[in-house]
Amino acid sequence: MEASASCSCGAFQLVVSAPPVAQLVCHCSECQTFSGQAFVNAAFFKKSDCRMTGQTRVETLVGGTGAEKLHYSCDSCGEPVYVQVKALNGAIAVMSDKLSPFEFTAEAHIWTGQKAAGTEIPSELLQSAGAPPQEIVERMINGFWK
Repeated sequence: MEASASCSCGAFQLVVSAPPVAQLVCHCSECQTFSGQAFVNAAFFKKSDCRMTGQTRVETLVGGTGAEKLHYSCDSCGEPVYVQVKALNGAIAVMSDKLSPFEFTAEAHIWTGQKAAGTEIPSELLQSAGAPPQEIVERMINGFWK
């Protein structure tokens, strides 16, 4: 599998060379602020499976685990592209609408306790008021350290 993500101006590009470890819809306030959207469809990749070209700006925040999350945007146009999650061994969470070719398949909606007012989540999808459910966390831990 190979897919690429870029900003609107094309000055920054990220290429992934392997399938994602997880695909989650995040409703946390950080993702809302970073993306300007009510939620983010995020595909999580091993850092070693990602290659970046171009200049970025980075904003460092502390995530729900207490570990740093680095939010990367294009240095030229300022458009957000991805987040590096230190708590997941530096995993790269890419906004899936930026990836092509790529078909996003949500495994769960997370941080729904912070979801934007009026946001509807289909009842048949797995949901968590906070961090991902344990079975997804275990798979992510195994996936990002092997």
